[in-house]
Amino acid sequence: MKWGNRHHYIIHASGIAAVLVLFSLRMIPGRLSLFRYREIRQSSGLFLEYCNTFLSPLSNKKQEDTIKNKTRSGPDSYLPFVPMKIELNTADSAELVKLYGIGPYYAAKILEYREKLGGFSVPEQLLEVYGMDKERLLGFYDNVFVDTSFIKKMDLKTVTEDQLASHIYIGRYLARCIIRYREAAGQDSCTVANLVRDKILTVEQAGKIGWYLK
Repeated sequence: MKWGNRHHYIIHASGIAAVLVLFSLRMIPGRLSLFRYREIRQSSGLFLEYCNTFLSPLSNKKQEDTIKNKTRSGPDSYLPFVPMKIELNTADSAELVKLYGIGPYYAAKILEYREKLGGFSVPEQLLEVYGMDKERLLGFYDNVFVDTSFIKKMDLKTVTEDQLASHIYIGRYLARCIIRYREAAGQDSCTVANLVRDKILTVEQAGKIGWYLK
């Protein structure tokens, strides 16, 4: 092979190698983000519970277990204190702004949404805050936890239609249906499980609303 041809071949091969290296470097951050996302999903039972409850159809057995879990009370219904982490249902704006990607604006939005919601049941509910995205949540996911004992619950036996309707997950139409069911079935029969059984609520609705009813 003549030197000119060999020289041309070497330059051509070097150019291809450089392109492949640059392409690999561009792919690494994306792959790391994907691995990080998978790691968080696999390490968090609450994340899987959230996805299974709100995003996926459930079998009859899972439906029954979900309703029971959402309506139970006692020490098993909330998480214990986790050192070095921020508890989302009691944190103030000064604590929230310490989190990655959370400044005064988002801290205020989180507190406002928490008040309307009655408390967070899982950290993933922060995705319902206006402007919050998955990437921002993943940035501080390991630094927060939720104690569901701080959730403000409404008693199905005594709650009014207006109180139900004011909740973000319920609204006026569903509130009216629940109250009419209570009037027809009686206070003691007005439970989340019975509302699902008699098709007033879907299992998905019960999974979300159940945290806020007793």
